[in-house]
Amino acid sequence: MKYFKLLLLSCAIALVCSACSKKEEAVGDSSKGELSHMKDSKFAIIYSQAMDRGCEMVNYNDKGKKLSSMTMKDCVGFTSSTQSNNNIYFSSNRSNYHVSLNKKTGKVEPLNTKSLSKSTDDEGAFFINYSNGYVLHDINVGFTENGLVGELVYWNEDDNDKNQVELEGELTTAIFEDKKIYAILSNDESVTMSSINPKTHKEKRKKLDVDSVFFPDNNESLKSLNNEELILALNDGVDSKQESMLVVLDKKTLDKKREIVMDKGFTIYKTNVDDDKVTIVSYEGEIKTFNRDLKEISSEKIPLNFKSDDERLEEAKILDDKIYALVRMFERDKNGVIGRIIEYNIESKESKEISLKSDKDWEMTSMEVIR
Repeated sequence: MKYFKLLLLSCAIALVCSACSKKEEAVGDSSKGELSHMKDSKFAIIYSQAMDRGCEMVNYNDKGKKLSSMTMKDCVGFTSSTQSNNNIYFSSNRSNYHVSLNKKTGKVEPLNTKSLSKSTDDEGAFFINYSNGYVLHDINVGFTENGLVGELVYWNEDDNDKNQVELEGELTTAIFEDKKIYAILSNDESVTMSSINPKTHKEKRKKLDVDSVFFPDNNESLKSLNNEELILALNDGVDSKQESMLVVLDKKTLDKKREIVMDKGFTIYKTNVDDDKVTIVSYEGEIKTFNRDLKEISSEKIPLNFKSDDERLEEAKILDDKIYALVRMFERDKNGVIGRIIEYNIESKESKEISLKSDKDWEMTSMEVIR
């Protein structure tokens, strides 16, 4: 009897521990299409495969603890993300399937817009952006009987009334500014700046006066510098032999006003403009800070601390005076760690490392730092 009581006690303890464990490792409800514990979330991440469908969205706290997750079967190849005050948006580069995450409720919803083109039915995308109240993303139609075509989809987040316009060329990024949409389009030989009236779709275009090897890389390549100027980050997208540069553009004429050439080996990755400075992060993990006149103030390097050749800088977010750099591994380590976020303070030079765990290996990771 004594041993039987001990056995019952052990079982009870095990059940309590199991319940505590489940509470600690709370998971989102995929059937409801939502994540949980959003108020405790610091990072929203979507894991996907490069070619195969299926992905997982996860929210982590500021220490890297997994709060909840949900899986989706139709998504593939997520590479671009953005966020507003209310939502986080993730965009697939392999299909016309994008998703939004409500930062308050955790509800996840697909964002699918049918292409205007009849020549293809599973287009990819280059970018998704939130800019001054508007969400903008492209549909990469590709080559049609009318040549290379991209489509711009945009809507005011408050009324969700979607608009769509077909444009000549590949749309690589766009922002909403001064009641206009400024978009960057490219083909194999040149980059074109476009100014679009969002109501009439009347377009003004200007081919940029830059060497044909230079192209923008991602959704954060184009920024508003001030009331009169834009800046565009360009890299040598052909053979990576020429130095990256910032191009200053006139908002009214779309003309190039000047270039700021980067140091040798500094390949522009992400650009951020705030009230008093411009911050740029390179693919190599370097940071350059400029004043608003684009005079360089400082240059330094994020301590990425690669542990092997199996790691790379997968994503970087610039928020105020901090850089959040996501280092990804091709395979999880023995503890299930699939990546590390390096939180680096530009002012104090302090950094901390946050490990991210996953239940399986993934080929691609897209990250937003929830703010």
